[in-house]
Amino acid sequence: MGAVMSNNNKSSKESINDVVNRLRHNRKQVSSPHNTNSDVNVKADTVNLGGRTSQRASKKTLPPKATERSRIVNQIVKQLLFGELTQGQALKELRINVLGLKQDVYARLVDVSRKTLSDIENDRGNYKTDILNKVFKPFGLKVGLIPSSSSMLNSLLDNN
Repeated sequence: MGAVMSNNNKSSKESINDVVNRLRHNRKQVSSPHNTNSDVNVKADTVNLGGRTSQRASKKTLPPKATERSRIVNQIVKQLLFGELTQGQALKELRINVLGLKQDVYARLVDVSRKTLSDIENDRGNYKTDILNKVFKPFGLKVGLIPSSSSMLNSLLDNN
């Protein structure tokens, strides 16, 4: 179930180091005031998922800036807390909209198989807490208990 993928086939797949270098390169291009490259402003392809618009990760997807990442994470966590997103949908939204990574690259980053990541994102299977914590860790999240009543949740959030 939680088999680790090997990095033996690096020639056809982008390694984690390649992704990090690509993201750093893209960040430098975006922050450069003299940049005129039109590819830098390309966003992820949008996909309609049952009434919700989502994004698909692509090589031309640029990760959002730190303040935007924080806003996106907060919005997705809020939707998860209030039952508007499933755990799998939240993970997929975070992976794509915050990091802009494809499943295989993200799976290697968090040390789970691509199939395991796919199953979690599609709300299939019953994974242990340690696996779920691995896949949510890059976003500063971990599995925990939340109130089942939205009024109790609202009450807790209003008190803070």
